Formats: sequence, structure tokens, C-alpha cells
Amino acid sequence: MKVLLLRCEESRSKYDFQGIIENEPLDLEIIYTLLKDRYDVTIFDKQVEKDSVKNHLLNNHYDVLYVEGRSFQESFVKEYVNDFKNICNGKTIIGGPHAQLNYSRYFDTDADYILCGYNYYDLDRIINDDIDGIYNLCYRKDSEFICSEFKYTDINDLPIADRTYFYNHKDRYQYLDVRHAMWIRSAFCCPYRCKFCLRNRMNMSRYSRRSVEDLVREIEINDNENVYIVDDDFLYDENYIRRFIELIKERNIVRNYICYGRSDFISKNEELMKQFKDIGLRYVLVGIEDIHDDRLNDYNKLNNIDNNLRCIEICQRYDINLMAMFIIGLDFKKKDFKDLYQYIKRHNLRHVAVSIYTPEIGLDHDYE
Repeated sequence: MKVLLLRCEESRSKYDFQGIIENEPLDLEIIYTLLKDRYDVTIFDKQVEKDSVKNHLLNNHYDVLYVEGRSFQESFVKEYVNDFKNICNGKTIIGGPHAQLNYSRYFDTDADYILCGYNYYDLDRIINDDIDGIYNLCYRKDSEFICSEFKYTDINDLPIADRTYFYNHKDRYQYLDVRHAMWIRSAFCCPYRCKFCLRNRMNMSRYSRRSVEDLVREIEINDNENVYIVDDDFLYDENYIRRFIELIKERNIVRNYICYGRSDFISKNEELMKQFKDIGLRYVLVGIEDIHDDRLNDYNKLNNIDNNLRCIEICQRYDINLMAMFIIGLDFKKKDFKDLYQYIKRHNLRHVAVSIYTPEIGLDHDYE
């Protein structure tokens, strides 16, 4: 049986991050690892592959399609599911972050199954229509979809990914000037509840973290110089980060690291950030969000502008590349834009990402 694991393209316009930020298809590689011994499995990452999906389907018959995407890729997912049915007439499964919270938006497709969680180890059973007792699954029954019970996934239940696909295309995966950036994840969900963010609703709003020993082992066995830790907030637990640094030193692992962190953690752990820099921390992505406490409070950020300023000082002191992320509020006036521009100049922020306040679909889900 032939299985196609498909990740949609980021965009079909010129407004994308191609050649700037291109991310490894980690979830598809985990699924590949779970299925490769039983099926003929192919990964097709549309941001890397030059062939069109339709042409690939016409030239390669598959029995099963698993396709994933985020909210802005919803139309692409629907298109590829329908193309697959028309060309291959096989089984179709939709997954990915958008499907976790917005599964009903795919009820109008030719999908047979919608996986609404991280329980990738159930895909073997789903492929064989053995779905009794499977959590986080919507399945077609006659002309309607039925949804099973939702349940969180323990990240420790999933295997270390077979990265054959990454190593075959490593020149295409990067973060800014850091090329060959391997993705790695140590946790599902986020322990914070920022008003604008969907990530804290993932995995049924349950924060699940890998053992630090397992995380370091995955870094060690992959001989790749750059590691992008894609947790929504890797800098969360001081003891976890301290142990991570200790193990990296003990095993003499030499890597460059990119990670997400909060300014309050960085501002309170200057010495720890210095130690992280010493073992290879190159970029830290921080949601500064705004330059006023009232907006930070409105976002439920549970942080303040003093922590933001100290975070900036610490990163500059130890030559850690800070990617400062800001939100443009819908009530911004000309003065707000000018003040933000002056703030960026005054604090010499070299790397800045500015986004318009756009809450994603699915924020009305609350599992707690």
C-alpha cells in the first residue's frame, strides 16, 4: 500500500518567506517513522518539491493521502483532498494544527478522516479502518461526520523522527542566515494563555513536555549543526534549561540553537542565558508584543515593559540575536506607529517582526 504524506505550500503569491524562513516537515517525518515499516511511504513537501501536486498524483498512484496545513492553507488542503479523490480514488486523511480546532471546516471535503490531535501512532489503524476507541478523530458515516472523544497526547509516546527527507533537502530548510536548520520539539501546547494565540489551545490545552534526556539524545544522534527548537516557549522551566545546558556540555555536543522564549524568563535568568549562549544559542524569538503595559495586560501576556527592556539589554550584552516580535493593534493611530518605530531605533533592535493583530480561527475553543 502506498501512502503520500503531503504538506501544502505556504503561499501561491510572491508574499511568502521562501529563501528566508523554510521549515522542516517534522510532523510528517514522525508519521513516516511510524508507518515506513508497513507501507511504501512518500513525503511531499510542496515548499521544496518542484513538481505540482496534481502532476505528481497523475504520475504516481497512491492508496492513501495524509495532508496537513495551517489556517491560511485551508483552501489548499481542500483542493488536494478533492484532487486525490478524483485522480487516485484512495483514502484521504486531513491533519495538522488547523484541523485540531477547526475540523468542521473540512466537513465539506472528500475527506474520509480528520485527525484532530497529535496521536499519529493511530494512523496505521485509521488506514485500515480500525477506528474503534481512537481519540481525536472525525470520520465519515454515510453523509455526515461523527467525532470521537478528544484527549491530549503525551509527547513522550511519539518516536524520534527519521529525518531522511530533511537530509535529502537540507539546503532548503533555514531560519534567516542559519541554513540547514533542523526542527526539534520538546513540548506540545503552551503553558501561557495569551489572548491572541492559538497555540495554547493545541493538544486539548494540555502542556506535555519530553524528558530533557530524550531531547538531548535526539540532538546528539542527528549530526546537524543547526537546531531550531520550535516549542512555543522553550525558555519556561529554569531547572529544565539548566539540565539541558549541563547535558549538552557533558556530551560535548556542538550546535547552534534557535528557540522561542519570554522576556520575563530572560530578564530573571541572565546567568543562565549567558550559559546558553556559551553552548551555541544564536537566536531567541521573543514576543515583546507592545511598548505599553495596558496593551500587554489586554493581551493577557502576564508580562510588562520593564521585563522587555531588560531582556533586550541581556541579549545585546551577550550577543544573542533577538528576534523581537510586535503586534500592531487594530486601534493603532499614526502616533502609535511612530512610537513603535522610535522604540525599535532607540533600542537598536536589528531583527524585528511586526504583525497585525489577527487572532486565528479556533480561539473560541477552551478545553479547561
